[in-house]
Amino acid sequence: MLSGVRTIRNWLGSTRFKKIFNVILTDRGSEFTKADEIERLGIKIFYCDPMHSSQKAEVEKNHTLLRYICPKETDLRQLGLLSQQDLNLIFSHINSYRRIHKFNKTPIENIVFILNDESLPKDLCIERVDNDEVLLRPSLIKKQTKN
Repeated sequence: MLSGVRTIRNWLGSTRFKKIFNVILTDRGSEFTKADEIERLGIKIFYCDPMHSSQKAEVEKNHTLLRYICPKETDLRQLGLLSQQDLNLIFSHINSYRRIHKFNKTPIENIVFILNDESLPKDLCIERVDNDEVLLRPSLIKKQTKN
């Protein structure tokens, strides 16, 4: 996690990074064992109460959508997940999926509106996918492995 946070900080620059990622709400997963180093980058980390995933409902929703594409206990390489570009494609589709409880807006639309930053998704390697082309099935990345 620390490496990923540093990578994003390098992509966005320190000032923009701190504006966007000033708080992380997470569980006590092992990926946050170096939380103190992440906080030194200017992010405050807060932990949900044990067994209360409802405290980070949006993260849980994204996790559910990810499992539509990458089912649990599936060999991700055999599925077609071979590169960062494949992950970018997956999260482009997930973040282009409209959320009824968010006024039928996509996470991409919401973050662009909230932060008034039209270039942020692209800078994070997330592309908008048209509503009628969003695919939340394993075939999304299987298509990428066919030549």
